[in-house]
Amino acid sequence: MNASSQSVFLVTGAAGTLGRELVRGIVARGDDCIALDRNERGLNLLHDRLLEDGLPAPALYPMDLAGAGPDDYRDLAEAVEAGFGRLDTLIHAAAAFKALMPLEHQPAEEWFATLQCGLTGPFLLNSALMPLLRKSSRASIVLINNPVCLERPARWAAYGICQAGRRQMARTLAAELGPRGPAVLEICPEPFFSPLRSAAWPVENREDLPAAADAAAGILDQIQTGGQQ
Repeated sequence: MNASSQSVFLVTGAAGTLGRELVRGIVARGDDCIALDRNERGLNLLHDRLLEDGLPAPALYPMDLAGAGPDDYRDLAEAVEAGFGRLDTLIHAAAAFKALMPLEHQPAEEWFATLQCGLTGPFLLNSALMPLLRKSSRASIVLINNPVCLERPARWAAYGICQAGRRQMARTLAAELGPRGPAVLEICPEPFFSPLRSAAWPVENREDLPAAADAAAGILDQIQTGGQQ
């Protein structure tokens, strides 16, 4: 781990379609990245492919946001501090979604897992990592959101409720942290192909959608400019 790099990022959902491309974009720009995901095999594949492509490897942190408790988040914060001494950008890209369904039909265990991954997990992660973020003069907390759920809420169930909660979380944090930061950004990327999107729109042709790499590049550009486009 290199504590002298330009910036230190932590990306959740790093083994997912968007997360992989965010990690790739971060290390390609010369920054350090901690890649967090419950899918340890996916993290290892990401690590190996980046090395094969001649890119620096991220630090891997296997962790299931849906099953983690406060002690797990504290352990993560201690590991980041030991390895890097600070954190500049926290990107919440992890999401849990299975299928469109009426809210009344969503199984309770799916409800709990979705909210833990998409809402409670980010809350606990923000709280645990805030002291490290405050050590950086350019810190930011980034929530990757899906505005479609807010515009057309029917059948998005717990996933849609997470999106509404994440928007309010961003507004609340921004108001409380103020100009001294960390900055809080809500970024809603343009549609791109992913298994999550296919679960909602199974008849879409992936060739008609931009690649996740394009969405990731746009997100990183917005972070660099403070959300201004």
